This record gives sequence, structure tokens and C-alpha cells, in this order.
Amino acid sequence: MSAYSLVSSFLSYVFTTIIYLFIFSVIALIYMDIKRANRGEKTGYDFDELDTAEMLEDEPVEDEPETPKEKKHKPSAILRTVKSREAKECGMKAAYRIGEKGAIIGRGKDCDISIKDMYLSVEHFQIWHEDGLWYIGDMGSKNGTFLNEVRLKKVKTLYDGDEISFGGLQVIFEEEA
Repeated sequence: MSAYSLVSSFLSYVFTTIIYLFIFSVIALIYMDIKRANRGEKTGYDFDELDTAEMLEDEPVEDEPETPKEKKHKPSAILRTVKSREAKECGMKAAYRIGEKGAIIGRGKDCDISIKDMYLSVEHFQIWHEDGLWYIGDMGSKNGTFLNEVRLKKVKTLYDGDEISFGGLQVIFEEEA
């Protein structure tokens, strides 16, 4: 047996194995997608299906009852999702309302805003309102939180129009008047 036939036999086995692995991974992806559909999970959010006004009506904000004498403005903000393939795959809504108590954003079920993305930490970052200003802070996430393309290393003040990036997703912070 010559060296040429030995090498060609070896390479044919390697390429055959690669092809089988590829076919197996495609079948596994199809199986997972069918399994998710059978459980009734959303496979992605259609951004054009609902407009932002309808989306915000579905999310009640817990407010304390106001007395007639004191009708003070309760601070609130909106995180508008930047449309992307990643956001659609994670099932993100078009917008999320944040009340004066703030919100913890992450992958965990106990988060105020829970997003199913494998690049998010269980508790990734938080936003809160204090002394008339909005703040953002990373909660020790592995992949980091970015404010206007700069990684957060400490608590920062949020301003209307700021871009928040986390795990390949992006939202725009909008303070409600």
C-alpha cells in the first residue's frame, strides 16, 4: 500500500465524518425547533405585529394611588428595542416600561425584565431612579453592559437617547415626560 492511497483513505474517512457531524447538527437544530413549537414557546417576536403603544398598554406599571391634593409626576422611562435578528430570536418586545422603582434586566425568571439570551447573566444590569436622575449599573455580568459603546465599570447617569448594549442586544433609553 502506497503512501498516497493511505493518505487518501484517511482523508476520505475524515471528510465522511465531518459530513455526518454536519447532518447530525442540522437534524438536532430541527428537532429543537419542533420541540419548542410543540411546547407553545414563541420562536421570536414579530416587531411589525404590534406597535409600541399597544405593547405598552399590555404592561401595567405599578403605581401608588394618587390623592387629589398631591398629583406629583411619577418618573418612568422606556427601553425601546433596536430591531435586530438577535432581538427577534430572543423574543424581545418592542419596548419595556420602567417605573420609578427601577428594573433588573437579565436572563433570570425573577428579573423585572427577563430576556432569554444565552449571552446575558441571570442578573445582568439594573436601572433605577434616584434624586431626579436615572442611573444604570452592571451587576457583575461576564459579557458586560455598554452605555453608548463604552463598557460600564461603575454606575453611570442615563440620559434620554442613550444606547444600552448587552449580550449582542441593544435598547434605547427614553425618559418619559
